[in-house]
Amino acid sequence: MTAFHVMAAGCGGMVFRGMQGPKHCGREPVVAGLWYAAHGRTVWLGFACQQHAEQLVAPRALLPRDRDALHRRREQHRTELAGQRWAGEQEGPLARGAAAERLIERALAWAQRHPNVAADGPEHEAAALQARSDRRPPAP
Repeated sequence: MTAFHVMAAGCGGMVFRGMQGPKHCGREPVVAGLWYAAHGRTVWLGFACQQHAEQLVAPRALLPRDRDALHRRREQHRTELAGQRWAGEQEGPLARGAAAERLIERALAWAQRHPNVAADGPEHEAAALQARSDRRPPAP
């Protein structure tokens, strides 16, 4: 399994540099998805760039709530780098144990029903949303 930093304030993927060891990916996240930690049986919300999207379960385009979560993570990161204590919301796993495994099963079923969203990323989803809005009947 490839290393992934699930609580990263950006893409959680790791870039391997040969003998120098891995470092955090610096790319902007374009997808959100689940990351399952078998040790501890926990599911976390993770973010990834297009290159690392396959490391997440059921990746999908970022939603406004995902952008909010990323903003909070970045604020926390900046606050802690400045040597101050983060007094804001603390994130944790989305589910643990059997609930985590059920969440993964539901996410995989969702991804199977929406293959283009996971495969093509945010560009395809934006086009699909536009196509759906084009089919709506005009307002009275």
